Parts: sequence; C-alpha cells; structure tokens
Amino acid sequence: MMVSHEKELILYIDDEKEHLDSFKVLFRKDYDVKTANSAKEGLEMMNNNDVRLVITDQRMPNMTGVQFLEKIADIHPNVPRVILTGYSDEEAIISAINKGKVFRYITKPWKKEELKKTIDFALETFYLKIENQELIESLKKINKELDEFVYRASHDLRAPLASILGLINLSKKEPDIKVIQEYIELKEKSVKKLDFLIRDIAQFSRNIHLGIRNEKINFEEVTNNAIELHRFFEDSPKINKSISINVEGVFYTDSMRLEVIINNLMSNAIRYSNKDIDNPTIEIIVNSNAESAEIKVIDNGIGIEKEYQDKIFGMFHQGVDHNTGSGLGLYIVKETVDKLKGKISVKSTLKKGTTFTVTLPNLLNPTT
Repeated sequence: MMVSHEKELILYIDDEKEHLDSFKVLFRKDYDVKTANSAKEGLEMMNNNDVRLVITDQRMPNMTGVQFLEKIADIHPNVPRVILTGYSDEEAIISAINKGKVFRYITKPWKKEELKKTIDFALETFYLKIENQELIESLKKINKELDEFVYRASHDLRAPLASILGLINLSKKEPDIKVIQEYIELKEKSVKKLDFLIRDIAQFSRNIHLGIRNEKINFEEVTNNAIELHRFFEDSPKINKSISINVEGVFYTDSMRLEVIINNLMSNAIRYSNKDIDNPTIEIIVNSNAESAEIKVIDNGIGIEKEYQDKIFGMFHQGVDHNTGSGLGLYIVKETVDKLKGKISVKSTLKKGTTFTVTLPNLLNPTT
C-alpha cells in the first residue's frame, strides 16, 4: 500500500533552534512541519493538532525524549513515534523501545534520505493501523449482526411453518367448509410472511456480497416499476400513488440497489398506511443533478412515534403490526444506502404520515 502524502502533519521536537530550522527547511516541501523547542510545548501541540507523526530528540532539559514518548503513548497510541539519539545512548534506545513504544530510533547526526524513508514508512504504517482498526470494528459489527440475523431468521422462518403445519392438521379434522376456508386464509398469511422474509434475506445477501454496478438510471422506469410491483399488495389498490421527477443531466448508480431502496420504502408505506382515512396517499419525488439524487417517499399513513424513529433502521425492528413483514426491510434500505455512500433520514408525525429522504451521490464515469 502506498500512502499519498498531501502535507501530512509532522511534529519535530528539539531544544536546539538550528536543528528545528534545518529540519523545517529540508522537509517543508513534503510535509506540513510543526516544531517545538521543548517536550512541554510538544505535548500542547499534540493535543491541539491532528499530528500524524512525532519525531523527538532524546537529550532535552526538564523532560527527555523517552519521557515525552512515554507520556503520549497512551494518549495518542496510533501516532508513530521516532526518537533521535546519539551513538552512546544505548540505555535511551532500550527505554524508548520498552517505555515509549518507539516506532524507530535514528542515530545522530541523521541523514535526510534515511529520515525521509523512515517518515514515509511510519506514515504508511499509521494508515495501515487505522485501516486495520476500522476493519476490526467492521468485522465485529458484521459478526454481531450475523449472530442476531441467524437467530432471528431461523426463528421467523420456523414460526410461520409451525403455524402452517398446525393449520393443516386442524384442516384434516375439520368438517366445516367455512372453517377450513378460514384456515386457508390463515395459511396464506403465513406463506406471505415467509415470502417476505425469504425475499429480504436474498436482498440482504446480495447487498453484502455483490460489487457496485455503475449504471445509467431511468428514474421514471424505476419508480413506475415500483408502483406496478406493489399494485396488488394488500390495501395497495385503495392508496393513491403519484410520482414527481426532476432530472438534470444523467445520473449513475447501482440500479439493483436503487430498486431495493425504493421498493422497500414503497412496501413499508403501504404496510403502514392509515386505513381510517378517506384518501390514503403515497408520493415519490425524485430530484437529481450532476452531483446527487434526492429521493423522497412521502405517505399520510399512521406515522412513527418519536421514541422509535431512531430505531427503525435496526435489524428485525418491527412497527406496531408485528404480524406483517420481516423486520428487515428498513434495515436493508439503510445498509444499501450506506453501500452506495448515501444518506437516509426520516421525519414522521403520528397519525399524519412519514417522509423518508434518501440522498445518493452521482457515480459518474460508468463502466460500460
């Protein structure tokens, strides 16, 4: 991995002014160099600046280089530390390694080429360490979600299956045709719930494993397809649906993932529509330009209580009606938006409706 050094901030500490001036003159073209003439001043600069690397002389009054590095080791653990020592400072070198957790020591007088290589290697190590920490945190999140996913998905798959099997056994013993018809309707609901869950599991898997495809988007086609797909959903025929699209130029993103976002928001709006009003509505508004696209899905449904609005994107979170959906829909929407480097927000008022706003960057230069 090669690191692009765009004026990375380096702190150099030495109590001799000519050394500070010399270092700054030699390296200011390559790095953003800050200097300090004491360990105390160096600590202040470390706390007030986003330092990427610290280099310190060992022999300084009041606080040695080793003592300084020991102080910052716990406060700034990711910042690489380099110490400059004399040939005879064997004890200081050992202390620097053991106490100051030094990245490297360089004997004085140092050479520009040697120090430059050390700086570049240290900065590369810094970014690798940061990336590694981010990867570890990401893996922890994935493992936690995977454990929860397997547990909840297996439970949610078995529950409707057990219900269907129970209804089948009852149907075998039931002579009344009307009652059997009721059992069939209940079985249909269980099958639909299974279908929702299997669909969401498939979307969840595709979003994790498939790379992003950069494609030209026809928003009119995508939104009309979403309405057509949900045409015969329960309660959907009673809802008035409208589309408003304003496109400036062309827009590129992953069409499959865009469809997942819009379809899931549409099905969510239908599921939580207000059955007690005369004119239930769902509106899809798209505004896009060379930079980004903003997609709004607006309904006048039952709304979301304020206390739950920061939880709706959690895995297996379900709204007021726990008998519909898988609890994965909005979680998948959020994960898909994140995958496309976008943002999603929600505004909702109980018994008045909900607005989901998705902003996606325009992925220019398509690979076609």
